[in-house]
Amino acid sequence: MPGTIPKPLEPMLRQFAEVTGHISDLGWAEAGAGNISADVTSLIKVPPTPIGRNSLALPRPLPSLAGHRLLVTATGSRFRDFHKAPEDKVCLVEVSPDGSRVSWRGLVWSAKGVAPTSELPSHLEIHAILRQQGSESRAILHTHPTHLATLSHLRRCAGSDELNRMLWMTHPEAKIFAPRGAALLPYLLPGSAELGAVTSRAVRGGADTILWRYHGCIAHAPDPSTALDRIHVLDKAAKMVLLCLASGEPWEGLDAAE
Repeated sequence: MPGTIPKPLEPMLRQFAEVTGHISDLGWAEAGAGNISADVTSLIKVPPTPIGRNSLALPRPLPSLAGHRLLVTATGSRFRDFHKAPEDKVCLVEVSPDGSRVSWRGLVWSAKGVAPTSELPSHLEIHAILRQQGSESRAILHTHPTHLATLSHLRRCAGSDELNRMLWMTHPEAKIFAPRGAALLPYLLPGSAELGAVTSRAVRGGADTILWRYHGCIAHAPDPSTALDRIHVLDKAAKMVLLCLASGEPWEGLDAAE
């Protein structure tokens, strides 16, 4: 029925609204920055929508996503405004039965002109890897955490090993919430197929949190809230590192055993 949100999607849509609100409060979503996707295939039992004009061919087929449906934030939607009308700021993305194309539509009649985030290629590549690996992760979050992005500018943090060593030594919770740390990737054009490919390789290698140098962070988890927890704790650790560096004083942190 036009104007009616599919009831099984309501809890996920509420979680999108909560997470976007927190991210906006943290200052990690300037203008239209940030995006979320969640695989909601198991929540929707109706037959897929025929491929229409709102569709595109994927750079390469993703057979592990064939027939899957994803709830995705819309391009140009502002996280600070998301709570006002969440149903107007998301798309339901459907992958074709052969995994070669995607199509999308709004959840309600007033949102029928929306299109998915420009980072959709990266999201699809990651979701495909997660399905191949049988991962429990169903949600992907991309945002611009201020302190992690700042830390990626420092020459001493140009590699994942040193970056994670500094994060783990400075904040004990970082090792608990992000035991794999963050995989630091070089700067690539946002929204590009190349960025999606490099990110998916990092996920295939076991990364659950990826820092795009100078840009922002992407994390996958069973749900959007858990993905936010992971990034939030790492950004708190990054803030503590920057404060220690700014003090100009030598500082002690946790050693490897601790």
